Order: sequence, then C-alpha cells, then structure tokens
Amino acid sequence: MNRITLAITCAALFGLASCGTPAERCETRVSAEQRNVARLLQEVEMNIARGYAWEDTAANATGFRFCAGGFRGGHGRLGLGYSSCYGGPDTMRKRVAIDPAAEMRKRDALQKRLAALSSQGAAQCAARYGAAG
Repeated sequence: MNRITLAITCAALFGLASCGTPAERCETRVSAEQRNVARLLQEVEMNIARGYAWEDTAANATGFRFCAGGFRGGHGRLGLGYSSCYGGPDTMRKRVAIDPAAEMRKRDALQKRLAALSSQGAAQCAARYGAAG
C-alpha cells in the first residue's frame, strides 16, 4: 500500500469515526436548538427591558470608494496608490417599537420551549436511538 492510498484510507476512517452515532447526532441537534432558543429568549428579555428592539437594515451603498493599497511597480519596487473598489452593502441599526404584550407572550413561549428541550430533549433521543456509545 503506497502512502497516498494509506492517507486516503486514514482520512476516510477518521471521517466515518467523527460522524458519531445517530443518538449523538440527535443530542447535538437538541443542544444546538437549546442554545438557539436561549439566545432568542435573552434577546426578547432585553427588548422588554429596553422597551424597543434593534433592527438591522441594509443601506444602499451605491458607487465606488477609494481604497488605499500597495502595488509592485516596475523592477520589483513597492509603491502606494489609490484605486476604486466597491465597498459592499452597509448595515444600519435602528430602534423599532415593540408591543410589550406580544413580546411577553413570545418570552413565555420561548421559556416553555427551553424547559421542554432541557427536560425531554436528551430523553427523546435516548428513547428513539438507544443510549449513546
């Protein structure tokens, strides 16, 4: 077996070993969902405490900008110069009014979802796929 075949075989075996069992993948999905729900819950609670929410909007960035950069001149010399480059879209944050009652309902629903994921998520994975390992 040559070195390239050995390297490909080792990489394939490592890739298969890192996939995990179905139970481990289920638990990974549940914990990712818990983190996502917890992040959303924290955002909603901060909106309620502030009385408004932040919204990111894309601002139109038309035209070109001047960008400074280096270049190689003739005979390998370094130089400085300006060129036009597209800066891409800009995002702006603005305050948005919230409906406190709707935000509180959203908070309550997220709290229930997080509690359900915390108490039943791993148990459902174990029931569906058996114990990990």
